[in-house]
Amino acid sequence: MFGGLVTSPLYVYPSMALKSPTEEAYLGIYCIMFWTLSLIGVVKYACIALKADDQGEGGTYALYSLLCRHMNIGAITSTGVSSPSRRSHDNSLHQSFKKSSRLGMFIERSLIASRILFFIAILGMCMLIGDGILTHAISVLSAMEGIRVRFPKFSKSLVEALSAAVLIVLFLLQKYGTARVSFLFSPIMGAWMLTTPLIGIYNIICHYPIILMAISPHYIFQFFSRNGHEGWLLLNDMFLCIIVFL
Repeated sequence: MFGGLVTSPLYVYPSMALKSPTEEAYLGIYCIMFWTLSLIGVVKYACIALKADDQGEGGTYALYSLLCRHMNIGAITSTGVSSPSRRSHDNSLHQSFKKSSRLGMFIERSLIASRILFFIAILGMCMLIGDGILTHAISVLSAMEGIRVRFPKFSKSLVEALSAAVLIVLFLLQKYGTARVSFLFSPIMGAWMLTTPLIGIYNIICHYPIILMAISPHYIFQFFSRNGHEGWLLLNDMFLCIIVFL
């Protein structure tokens, strides 16, 4: 996700075909990307998503399990809860669930609504699994394609074989748990997160320090005032810079 967060904005500039591109127009595009990533990262994740958890476990199905243990909407109950910390956590949540909202009471009484909620939970879990399989496979293949830039003699079939080998090794490592996998990749991610901002700061200082002016939100209003209806249509391409968050 961190890697995609760095590379996703690069897809925005080529896709936003302006009729008369100017420096102010591109500063406006950067300003929109900056505030879009900042607000979604802060508001959606830091303020909402990180607080929506089931004793540290996140995800659609974990939240559905939390609801089922405290509301009469599914087959999942609290019989499997054994740890004292988990029981105290559930007891505190149970007190808050006693004051059910109108929506909660409606879901409890309606069999159709409870089944729809279960379908949404399963759908979200399936979408996450599909994204985890397809996105990372494409990312590994794209990374391996970079070998052909340095070594043109490498054939496409060899790159695909290497990508398949890397993916097989990565999926085999999953059985050892996320703790060991994360311990293995932490130095790689640490190096990535350290070098990427350093390279960015160096290029800003040496080549284009004026880009820091684009943090000012007035470039957003300037962008839409100059491009009008076309500017609003170009927001469709802005979706590319936040696709990693969705």
